Amino acid sequence: MLYGLFALAIPVVIHLFNFRRHKTVYFSNTSILRTIEQENSKTKKLKYIIALIVRMLFVAALVIAFAFPYKKDNNAINNNVDNLIAIYIDNSMSMQSHSSEKTLLEDARNSAIKLVENLNQAQKYILLSNDRNPKNEYPMNKDEMLNSLNEMITESVSVSFEDIYNSLTFVKKKNNFNSATLFAYSDFQNNAMLSDDFKVDTTIQIVVFPLKSDFQNNIYIDSVWLQSPVLQKNMTNELNARIVNETQNDIKGLPVNFSIDENIVAYTTCDIKPNSHTDVNMQFVVENEGDSKAKVSVSDSPITFDDEYNLVLKIRPVINVIEISSAANSQQPMANSLGLLFDGDALINYQSMNKYNIDQNIINNAQMIVVSEDTDLNETMQKSLIEFAERGGSLLMIESQEQKVAESQSNSYIYNYLGIKPVDFDENETKIEYIAKRNSFFDDIFVKIPDNADLPKVKKHIRFKLGKNVQNIISLQNGDPFLMMSNVGKGKVFVMSASLDEEYSDLANHALFVPLMYKMAFIGGDVSELSYTLGVDKLLNINDISLNVDDRISLKSDNAMYEIFPMIENRNGINYISFFEDLPSSGFYDVYKNDEYVKTVAWNDDRNESEMSFFSEEKLTEYFKNNDLNLLATIDYEDVSNGDVVETIVNQSSLWKMFVVVALMALLIEILILRFWK
Repeated sequence: MLYGLFALAIPVVIHLFNFRRHKTVYFSNTSILRTIEQENSKTKKLKYIIALIVRMLFVAALVIAFAFPYKKDNNAINNNVDNLIAIYIDNSMSMQSHSSEKTLLEDARNSAIKLVENLNQAQKYILLSNDRNPKNEYPMNKDEMLNSLNEMITESVSVSFEDIYNSLTFVKKKNNFNSATLFAYSDFQNNAMLSDDFKVDTTIQIVVFPLKSDFQNNIYIDSVWLQSPVLQKNMTNELNARIVNETQNDIKGLPVNFSIDENIVAYTTCDIKPNSHTDVNMQFVVENEGDSKAKVSVSDSPITFDDEYNLVLKIRPVINVIEISSAANSQQPMANSLGLLFDGDALINYQSMNKYNIDQNIINNAQMIVVSEDTDLNETMQKSLIEFAERGGSLLMIESQEQKVAESQSNSYIYNYLGIKPVDFDENETKIEYIAKRNSFFDDIFVKIPDNADLPKVKKHIRFKLGKNVQNIISLQNGDPFLMMSNVGKGKVFVMSASLDEEYSDLANHALFVPLMYKMAFIGGDVSELSYTLGVDKLLNINDISLNVDDRISLKSDNAMYEIFPMIENRNGINYISFFEDLPSSGFYDVYKNDEYVKTVAWNDDRNESEMSFFSEEKLTEYFKNNDLNLLATIDYEDVSNGDVVETIVNQSSLWKMFVVVALMALLIEILILRFWK
């Protein structure tokens, strides 16, 4: 801006060369005019010189004001060595959006580099980002900071601004800095600014650089789920996907593809209204056992990270069904019924287990557990069965003997947990009358039930009082429940009010028995997750992998470019691997035990990043004010890449205001001189 001082030549030129036209006036006697001219020439010259000076003063003051003068000992930003400079660059997926030719992340990084170059050479820095790289969070000198800015990871998961602020507070205290200044570069998505419970440190100043993308329209796949969680080989299943349209346009005929192992197996199109979503469904068949890598995809630009949704389809080779009774290898009719039903089926692995000799590992790997009516379990085992159901298992409780009503403590933990209570024993013969065929449990079981269907007879049963969270899915003629179902975590608990013994009912000899038992078995078990979310899921269940003490678990990306060895944890008999660092990108990762392939898991980016809603500058200012944070300045997006503006923030001063006042005063003096000095 100081080049503008060359404009001082303009009033000088005007003063030296008077471009006004002169009109000649003839007088008979010019001696009088010579006398007047001699008397006023000195005054006129003084007037013009003063006018020239104030004009030059006006131009000079105006140029200097726009050059933003400052005193080095009066900086707005504390440039002392005991003040820690923290630069936060949001490297979440939304920062990959473009602003003109560059991404927001590149704009942020270039501005941060200019900022560091303008600061004190002796200053100490830390670089905060969403990937939370520890090596960047120790005090660095200027050269180290510039290298870290150039080498930072360009993609990471989203974190809240509160986490970044708390990290700075921790680092400042740990390294004994008296104060800190945080320069925050981000698009400030709404989901990252939800927290309002800051532990405020008044010694931390904040300068925010809100970045804005030129492209804030987005179409993305929000979520994917299966109609039936249990996949069977060569059996038709249905996949559902939610597609979101965050644009102001009406989308017509958007193609949606579904591929398995890179082969497209289903295709559809959808219409979506502006700022809304729609659910699409596609039927498919899995032909191979084991894990299949599947992907749902749409086409959208320029925001593309959420155009694909990865999932793993797992065909379970065998279903484990465990019966717990008072005596192993029991010859009770019930045991015989289950044995006759499941033993000859290659898909079912049926075992009978004594309640005093329970193998917890077998229980953890089961898909369905049946507790026979003569089995009273201790509270510890009852809690284990509830945890089994919460993980996704099917638990069937059959309590139908008279003494169970009197013995109120029999399996009471489970019943209290469900909110049901046995109240009476009914010995009047009746039959099943009502089946809630619209309940999702009966999907794929019935095509149509005739009005005069011959349903099972029930000779004796226990009457139950039901809680509000228990569904009565099969009822007797007298209105009593026969089969109850309760959703527990990811699984279900079923309670049957009559035994399979012929003395109680003839269900075991009825055609209804087979689909009921098979459906419970099929929907049960710790069903493999279709996918996991980066930055959200920190635990991965590996209880389906048998582990010894010396075994080592590793995760490798499907292109073998990345490998980690996570920690193995055991919680309540369940094995998990825990992640202390996020995986580098979405996609498929293979799990290995030692060097042996075990299974594949799919990871997706957090869809919160896909929501194109951001804090405005006004809303940001209000946010910091409401949380009592020390906000020093909010930089307009147009000035983020302006090196002079960055330097001004570092050396912010009000001296420019004084020069504006001087320029205005000079202009006023010139007007007064020309107007009133005659």
